[in-house]
Amino acid sequence: MKIYLARNHVQAGPYTLDELNTMLASQEVVLDDLIWHAPMSQWQRLGDLTAGQLYYQPADLTNKQPLAELSQSTTQAFGDNVELQNKPRRVSVAELYGQKPAVDDTPAWQQTPTKPISKPNSQTAYASIGSRFLAVMINVVLFMLTLLPFLQQFIKLNPDPVALNTGNFATRMAYAQELAAKIPADAATLSSLLLLAYCVIQLILIISRGQSFGKMAVGIRTVDAQTFEKPSFFKGVVLRVLVLFFIYQLSSGLPLPINMTLILLMVNYFIAAKSTHKQGWHDKLAGTVVVKTAEVGFQKAKK
Repeated sequence: MKIYLARNHVQAGPYTLDELNTMLASQEVVLDDLIWHAPMSQWQRLGDLTAGQLYYQPADLTNKQPLAELSQSTTQAFGDNVELQNKPRRVSVAELYGQKPAVDDTPAWQQTPTKPISKPNSQTAYASIGSRFLAVMINVVLFMLTLLPFLQQFIKLNPDPVALNTGNFATRMAYAQELAAKIPADAATLSSLLLLAYCVIQLILIISRGQSFGKMAVGIRTVDAQTFEKPSFFKGVVLRVLVLFFIYQLSSGLPLPINMTLILLMVNYFIAAKSTHKQGWHDKLAGTVVVKTAEVGFQKAKK
């Protein structure tokens, strides 16, 4: 006999009668769960069939109904009018009750491949362009604060703004390095340590939470565009941080009369504003989206 269970619109099974009674005795399965097996005509509450006992002995029922066909009475048994949309599949009892899935010992060639479950594309879940821009500005301010000891000494040297901002890149860099060599070592060391601490903490937050300082402050985070979970290290760090940093650094050194870094940032927000999922060009590159923390949170690991 193949017995199927259901709870919260999720179907599990098949199980044998002995497995069901063992799970009832250990209370892995509760009496409010639904049960179906041939030749039952519809899903029923398990406790109704066991008369409130933690032991099930099936009666001789008639009118067999295919498992995949869930009638209106079946839908009502779940407590509302939402039908199960997915094709019935084997789910472990642990997965059915929100625990860590047990190891499936079914041969790989017999298993049905499944796709990650994505959150519906709700427009309200995506972070606004304004909140994303504010997050960037907070990060910029914090970055500048780490350089404050260095910048204070740099300004005291009264640098020539024309020499710093005109001419080719090599000439400007040579002039900046000449001034930097005159800055006291303690100020340069302090700024270096602050900058290192800033970068390390930012990296830890991005890896563990999908958030920078700025994103945490405004309540948004970066998630995978498909699973709405924390991005992989490659997407979240390699593509979104390292590659973007290289691109912005390269653009800032171009010998052009305009600031290309600012132009790229403006283009990114323009593309995001026009995108249904609020994805800028770097989001499309990394396969990520930015969402509101309150609406899309990471699931905590099951113990």
